[in-house]
Amino acid sequence: MGRIRCEVTILKPEEIELIHNRTLRILENVGLRVPNEECLDLCEKAGAIVDRQSSVVRIPSKVMESLLDMIRKKYADEDNVEIPSKLAGSISTQVFVIDYKTKTRRYGLLDDVMKGIALVEHLRNIPFCDAVTIPSDVHHAITDVVSYQKIYEYSTKPGGTYILSPESARYIIEMAKVMGRKVGYLLETVSPLQFRKESLEMALIFVKEGQPLAIAPMVMGGATGPVTLAGTVTLMNAEVLGSMFMVYALSREIPGFYGHGTHSMDLRTMICSFGSPNQALLGIASAQLAKFYGIKAGSNSGLTDALVPDFQAGFEKALSAIMSCMGGTIGIGAQGIAGADQGFSFEQLVIDNEWIDAYNYVIDGFEVNDDTIAADLIERVGIGGNFLGEEHTLQYMRKSYWFSKLFNRNNWDGWVKEGSKSLLDKAHEFVEEVTAGYKERLPVIEASKYEEIEYIVERAKKELCK
Repeated sequence: MGRIRCEVTILKPEEIELIHNRTLRILENVGLRVPNEECLDLCEKAGAIVDRQSSVVRIPSKVMESLLDMIRKKYADEDNVEIPSKLAGSISTQVFVIDYKTKTRRYGLLDDVMKGIALVEHLRNIPFCDAVTIPSDVHHAITDVVSYQKIYEYSTKPGGTYILSPESARYIIEMAKVMGRKVGYLLETVSPLQFRKESLEMALIFVKEGQPLAIAPMVMGGATGPVTLAGTVTLMNAEVLGSMFMVYALSREIPGFYGHGTHSMDLRTMICSFGSPNQALLGIASAQLAKFYGIKAGSNSGLTDALVPDFQAGFEKALSAIMSCMGGTIGIGAQGIAGADQGFSFEQLVIDNEWIDAYNYVIDGFEVNDDTIAADLIERVGIGGNFLGEEHTLQYMRKSYWFSKLFNRNNWDGWVKEGSKSLLDKAHEFVEEVTAGYKERLPVIEASKYEEIEYIVERAKKELCK
C-alpha cells in the first residue's frame, strides 16, 4: 500500500525542551486560578500547592513530571502518527445561522436544530450530530437540555451541545443515562491561566456521575497570550498541561489527548482569527509537543475567516488542515462555521463534508501489486490504444478515482448546460433535497425512552424556567 507519511515539523528537539521547561516554570511559579473549594482540596491531594486566599493552584515541576510519566506509560502502546489519520468533522453550536442565498444572518431557532439533525444523517464524514445552533425561541435556561432532547429523540448519530449551567447539566446526565450513553463535559480554561467557577462546579457534577471530562484551552495570541508564536505555544502548553492535571486531580483519570483551540488575534480588527497561516504553525507545534508527551493531539485547523465559501475559505481550510495533519495531529476544528464563529451554515457543512471526503481519499493511498500495476494490460493495449473498454477499468474505476457530488469536473459547455451552478448552489440544493420533510421526522428511539426523556425535560422546564 502506498501511503503518505508525516514528515512536517517546526520545532527542533532543543526548542521543544525549552518550551517544556518554561511551561513547568509557569505552572510552578504562577499556577492556575481555581475558584472552587472542593477543587482546591482535590488539587492539594494531587500534590499541588494551594493558596486559599487567591484560589491559586501551583503545580510543582516534580508533580507535573510525575503525571506526565504516568501519561507516557499508559499510552506507550498506542500507534504513532507517522501515517496521518483519516479526518472526521464536528459541529460547534453557534448563536447565529447564515443564509447564504440572501446573505443575511439571524438568531438560530429550534427548527434549525431539527433541520441540522436531518442533514447530518446524510453526511458520512460528520459522525456526531451536535446542535447546529442555540435555539433562541427556547427559554435560555434550558436551550442545552432541549437540544439534547431533540438529538436523543431524532438522531441516529450521537451528539450534544455546549452544557451551559450546573442546573441543566443534571438533567442532561439523566437523559444520557436513559439512552445508555456517556455524556462528556468540556472543561475549558479562561485564558490566561484560570477556570470559571461554574465550569469547575459542572466538572465536579460530571465526575461524581462517572462521566468523562475533556479539555480545550483557547489561548489567543496578542490578546490572552503573547503575540509571538513561541509565547502563544508556551502559554497554550501550560494551559493544556494544567488542564490535564486538573482532570487528574478531580477524577483520578489519566488524560491522554492534547486538545486545545489556540488561535491568534488579528491586530487590525481585534477579532480572533480562524484562518491565518498561524493556524498551520500552531497545529504542527501541537503535534510535536503531544508526541513529546507520548499522546495524540488535535488542533483548531481546517477553519477560515472567510464569511462565504469562496477561494479564501477553501485555501485557508486546506492550508491549516493539511499542514497540521501532516505534522501529526489527528483532529481538526468544527465544520459548518462561517468565519470565526460568525454563525452556522448548512451549505458550508455540506461543502466541508465533501472536502474531508477528498482528504480521506488521499490518506488512503493506493494499492501497489501486479494486478494494479497492470503491466500485462499495458503491453496488450500497446502503443496508441486506450483503456476505456477494458474489464480492468470497470473493476478498479471506483477505487482509483474520487467521484465528487459537488465539485465541478465538467467543461465550460457542460457546466452552462447544467445551469452554470456554483458550488454554493449545489450545496444548497443538496441541503434542501435531503432535509425535505424534516418537520415531520419521527423519533428514532423506542417509545419508553422517548417518554422518559419527555418527562425529564418537562421537569427541567418547571424547575429552571421560573
